Amino acid sequence: MKFVVLTDTHFVARGRRIYGLDPAARLRAAIACINRDHPEIAFVMVTGDLAHWGEDPAYEALAEVLGELNAPTFLLMGNHDRRDGFARYFPGVPRDANGFVQTMQVFDAATIVTLDTLNEEAPNHAGLLCEARLAFLEHALTSAPADRPLLLFQHHPPFDTGLRYMDTIRLANPEAEWEVIARSRRPDYLFMGHLHRPIGGVWRGIPFHIQRALAHQVAFDLLTEGHIPGSHEPPDYAHVSVEGDRIVIHQRSFLYDGPLFSLHDKAALDRAEF
Repeated sequence: MKFVVLTDTHFVARGRRIYGLDPAARLRAAIACINRDHPEIAFVMVTGDLAHWGEDPAYEALAEVLGELNAPTFLLMGNHDRRDGFARYFPGVPRDANGFVQTMQVFDAATIVTLDTLNEEAPNHAGLLCEARLAFLEHALTSAPADRPLLLFQHHPPFDTGLRYMDTIRLANPEAEWEVIARSRRPDYLFMGHLHRPIGGVWRGIPFHIQRALAHQVAFDLLTEGHIPGSHEPPDYAHVSVEGDRIVIHQRSFLYDGPLFSLHDKAALDRAEF
């Protein structure tokens, strides 16, 4: 099974920009690459912060652009999102019995579990897994088929990464999530967004991938505390393959427009531009 991961689209109303960037243009560029180069994928996962202000015109614009995508989508809630506005333009997206935007889907190659970590009552942008969402997670982990990998997707990381300000707005109750995992089943891979940086590692034995944002980025800065340092680093998406005993993640810089050449070309090696 193959799929693509995008995150943090931060859509605004049609024709507007955010931090000098056009989220719609970036998503359209990503979709053009995905449609052209990955016709075999099972789905595209977008792990939250779909809209920047959670406003209806942003979701309307996002629905229009996502309509150009050939593959099905999974859409998660992030701290910038609002469930009611999202539901008006994405009425077919599955919700659980409590209205949270989360689901479990069983594929031949893997089980996909998505979590809704949005806390609309938070005074800041930290995430939360309430008792109802933790119960959903536990049921998903315990009922998923044991004969294939289980991949968990959520917006907020449940741990610190060293990005000082972003660590203050991670998942607010990570121990509650871990307690559910510890008494049920450990996911084979954890995918997240929120941090606007490409980060990988292992959390309590679970390998994780944090996807770089589609919109503006958070700069690589492990010292700044009082604000979020931003940058216009190029975006990318992750192309994920789940095959038998391995999970392989490739990062695709879809806005790269530089040269492509053979490293075995001796003439290219001698040219000054290379």
